[in-house]
Amino acid sequence: MRTAITMTLGLMFLMTTACSEHTGRTHDHAAGADMMKKPDPAPEMKKLQRMVGRWTGTAEMIEPTREEMAKQMPEGEQMGDMKFAGGGTTDWVMEGHFLKSEGWHEMGPGQRMNMVEYITWDAGVGKYRSYWFSDWGEVGEGTMTMSADGNTMTFKSEGFNAHGERSKGSGTMKFVNNNTIEWTWTEKGPEGTMKLKGTSRRQM
Repeated sequence: MRTAITMTLGLMFLMTTACSEHTGRTHDHAAGADMMKKPDPAPEMKKLQRMVGRWTGTAEMIEPTREEMAKQMPEGEQMGDMKFAGGGTTDWVMEGHFLKSEGWHEMGPGQRMNMVEYITWDAGVGKYRSYWFSDWGEVGEGTMTMSADGNTMTFKSEGFNAHGERSKGSGTMKFVNNNTIEWTWTEKGPEGTMKLKGTSRRQM
């Protein structure tokens, strides 16, 4: 695959050069060299530095309520805990162009979901953009904006669960201090609206 891509790019380059020479165009070699220079990460990425580290946390479902959930449970089946734990590690990858998070959270008794997320800066829309995947088959992407003081991130997302069902989400992530994050999350999908809140703490 890599060989095929390299050959294709090479042919495209040769064809472009030949056409340019045929029409009498000239190339500014200095400009061309500058275009081929690898760009530095966007300055906005540095604002995410304090997300780097190892984190653990707890969360709870606040909507539907326990009473509402109990009404939906099949007769004789016990409802699980409304609170759950999670954790993960965030670090720079791709020479600082992306922030990568690998984490997990509980999904009921004896089950957990593992996830990977990449965050980068999208200069075209002036927002951070994220892409994530899980070992439950979920996939999605979203955008994030940062408050003027840099303490709060607001985000929106769209994605699909393992059954191919579309969902939309929104939430906030606030740095109480450099080692504590409080967050909220609201997700709307085929089964209705779910709201969560939680706290993550840096592990020293």
